[in-house]
Amino acid sequence: VKHSARTRQAQARGRPGRAHRVRGAPALRPPPSSGLERSYGREPAPCRCQIAPISFCLSASEALFRMLARTAFRPSTLPLALMVPSPASTGIEMIRRHAGVIRVVVKVLAACAVAAAAGTATGQVPIPVQEQIRLFNSLPPSQQDALIRELQRSLPPAQRQAIISMLQGDGQTGEMEELSRDAELALSDALAAQDAAAADRDLENPRFEPGDSMVIRFEVRQDDPSALTRSAEEQQQLTEFHSRLEDANPYQLDDTGRLYLPGVPAIPLAGLNVDEATVRLQATPALKPFDLILTFLPLEPVGVDALEPFGYDLFRNSRRPLGANDIPVPADYVIGPGDTINVQLFGGENIEQLLPVSREGTINFPQIGPINVSGLTFAELRDTLNQRVAEQMIGVRASITLGELRSIHVSMLGDVEQPGSYTVSGLSTITNALYASGGVKPIGSLRNIALRRGGETVSTLDLYDLLLRGNTRGDVRLQAGDAIFVPPIGAQVTVDGEVRRPAIYEVKDEETVSELIALAGGLKATANRTAVKLERVVTNRGTTVQDLDLTGGGAQTAVRDGDVLRVPANLDQLENSVRLAGNVFQPGLYQWRHGMRLTDLLPAPDVIKPLSDLSYVLIRREIAPNIDIEAVSADLQAAWRQPNSAVNVPLQPRDTVHVFHQETGRQEVLAPLIDELEAQLAPAEPLPVVRIGGQVRAPGEYPLEPGMRISDLLRAGGGLTEAAYVADAELTRYTVIDGEYRETDLVTVDLASMLRGNAAADFAVGPYDYLNVKEVSRWRGEEFVTIRGEVVFPGTYPIRRGEKLSSLLARAGGLTDLAFPEGSVFTRLEIQERQREQLESLAQRVERDLAAISVTDPSANTVISAGQSLVGQLRNAVPAGRLVISLDDLVAGDEDADVVLKHGDTLLVPDERQEVTVLGEVQYATSHVYERGLTRDDYINRSGGLSERADKRRIYVVRASGEVVASSRAGWFQRSGGADIRPGDSIVVPIDVDQPLGRWAAITQMIYSLAIAAAAINSF
Repeated sequence: VKHSARTRQAQARGRPGRAHRVRGAPALRPPPSSGLERSYGREPAPCRCQIAPISFCLSASEALFRMLARTAFRPSTLPLALMVPSPASTGIEMIRRHAGVIRVVVKVLAACAVAAAAGTATGQVPIPVQEQIRLFNSLPPSQQDALIRELQRSLPPAQRQAIISMLQGDGQTGEMEELSRDAELALSDALAAQDAAAADRDLENPRFEPGDSMVIRFEVRQDDPSALTRSAEEQQQLTEFHSRLEDANPYQLDDTGRLYLPGVPAIPLAGLNVDEATVRLQATPALKPFDLILTFLPLEPVGVDALEPFGYDLFRNSRRPLGANDIPVPADYVIGPGDTINVQLFGGENIEQLLPVSREGTINFPQIGPINVSGLTFAELRDTLNQRVAEQMIGVRASITLGELRSIHVSMLGDVEQPGSYTVSGLSTITNALYASGGVKPIGSLRNIALRRGGETVSTLDLYDLLLRGNTRGDVRLQAGDAIFVPPIGAQVTVDGEVRRPAIYEVKDEETVSELIALAGGLKATANRTAVKLERVVTNRGTTVQDLDLTGGGAQTAVRDGDVLRVPANLDQLENSVRLAGNVFQPGLYQWRHGMRLTDLLPAPDVIKPLSDLSYVLIRREIAPNIDIEAVSADLQAAWRQPNSAVNVPLQPRDTVHVFHQETGRQEVLAPLIDELEAQLAPAEPLPVVRIGGQVRAPGEYPLEPGMRISDLLRAGGGLTEAAYVADAELTRYTVIDGEYRETDLVTVDLASMLRGNAAADFAVGPYDYLNVKEVSRWRGEEFVTIRGEVVFPGTYPIRRGEKLSSLLARAGGLTDLAFPEGSVFTRLEIQERQREQLESLAQRVERDLAAISVTDPSANTVISAGQSLVGQLRNAVPAGRLVISLDDLVAGDEDADVVLKHGDTLLVPDERQEVTVLGEVQYATSHVYERGLTRDDYINRSGGLSERADKRRIYVVRASGEVVASSRAGWFQRSGGADIRPGDSIVVPIDVDQPLGRWAAITQMIYSLAIAAAAINSF
């Protein structure tokens, strides 16, 4: 709502201005029967507060109250298209759905409250008109409660109480304490949903706050016009400036939300999101030559920065307690004006009476007369009334209880969230009043909260007693006129590390480190009591650090404001213990004893899991005093055989013993150990690693042990394989000559002699040595081929190197009388793999064709659909791996038809075939009995003839042997010429396709060929 200049002029002349509607909203025109004509279409009555700038406010609130009170009005009567309740929506559901309307009403009421405050300052008290009070009282109770609750949320206490007093001026003083819980929860949920939605938007695109971090990439613009006129010196300066900007990453906003870049004035970014901040930075003249990429780093604080002052979360995210009139009244409750006493008489008379305490502190007991009860406790009241009844009413007894309790006014002063005057229940304590005022500010004290009564401090509340000890002694009950004062926070000390409750504490009587640690809940079991750090800010000198030993006099060190006490954890060291890891049944820590050896930790094979490598057990060792890492290996089998010899390695404290699996890779375990060895190297010192490869079970890189030899390296590599050439091996050695260059030497290792026990052949190895164990010449694993079908002895046969198919046929006894050699199917694994790769490549090419067609001709839906179907066929086709051979020529003695066999080859020899199959674009694809003299077209006609999509030019015949015979060139199948039809042949009629899908025809031929081969294989 906004005033026009004319309105302001009219108000200056002492005449009320017109009320202006919300910008962009239609005028309120209710139906004639609604009775609202009196409020619209004429000058509204001026506000009783007589403050000219807001003379329209009560009239506007009256209109909005009328809208809210009438739940059956039409949507057209609402400004700003506010959510309109349906005729059936009332009460809690309306509050949930129309929180926005309530907010508008509250804003208008807030304007009235501001006017009320201003009027009070000038001695003029604003009084709402009776019509407005009547409208408020005509609302359903749930809506009244919601409006009052929103006033409590939104307005300062003085204005809040003024408005509530005006609205409840008809004597409903207890209404605020008896608000509907359902209404409060409904409104709270509606507002919480709106706040959550806003929070979600902030999470998706957060805004910068002081202390936030970011990474900014500065990329020199290639299209910068000034680059053409930039001199070499300017270009050099730009390059150096660019380097300084990049090197300063990551950046952090200061306490005022400003960003400081090297050589650039401070840039305020607080309140901006990433996009807005990028635009703001780009507008900086010094950054014009760069394109900026800004990344927000939502860094979580750690350590001391993550600690919060202790105790303030007591008031966080908690609902304000309502008046509690239904709880038992304590015996020490002091009776005062406004309380109601419930007297139930029984015996000679049976009467129940409610006796209010008057302002003079008396009650009017009809049967007895006036009785002064003010200042009595509830226990004293019961005794007094029971005594008077017993003395003055013979035969009558009384039951005395308290009914409705009085409300009292208290003042919340000092560092509370919402200072002011509050109306609370007569049972309220200091903490209840603190809840009502929103709690203590972070700058307020929790340990020195004063209760002042009659100008004197009568009690002091230390909330630490309540939070840490459950002591409620200082939380006294309030009386009318009490003032609660929260002073600024006192001295603060931070406790971090291995304490049970790290936080920032306000210290009061705690003067020493031990008392401060007790405040923090005590030390954890992992705390290092001898290495505590006390950081202290010394005026004009900065920060000093003091080492404390809590086991001695350090615990009595005095603490000061601003101190930071850090309690570290004990070092994670294996004192007097060893660790067992790897392929064992019970890994973990074991006690180390003096004289302990490897077999003491691994006493028998039953502690080792199966398939363990017992010849190479690795020990990671820490060498004192610098904790240098060393690797030692052991032969566990030899240690079991000779427990008293040197092969049974002595163990030291903090050793880690690892047992490897024979088959799984061990490099994952060795890599961290090698990294540790590299990290402790001195300058120019070679890395202590050796490598082994070739015919060993576990080739790889291994740590170089002290005194390591060729035999030790072979143990590390898992030993020789069965294919190892044991006569000799080759060692490659790299030697640095005088620190100037490196030479490579090849050394022959006499493996045979070393394996026989010749110590001279088992020489030492050095850093970077590489041992290569050769493979036995012509070593091949066992290879097998399979022959099935019409042979005398079908089965799987091992083959020799270079053996041919003719030899296999002879070993299988030759063909049977029913064999059909022309239809034999020979498959090979490597061909099958190549076909699989070719099918995938073709599928990808077809997909690219489809993409091109969809761009150039989006209307070609039929072609695209056919292409997608073809892609599916390619991906679903099973490669047969068929190699076309001429078995009949081989049987006839043709040496050129012979084939060298490979591992995994399969020969399938079918029996005599009597059918001819017709596939593809014919009316009915099927098989026909072979008849001598029939041509290709005859069999096609027997299948109903060609379909409309048939390609007559590319019809081809697939022989039973897999050979393709075509009348014209067709894709990859380059054979041509007409031929008669033979038993077992397949006639394929491909689909006719147009450009740009020319290759698709060849693809369909391939699919048909694979299908024919698969059918032949599946027939066995």
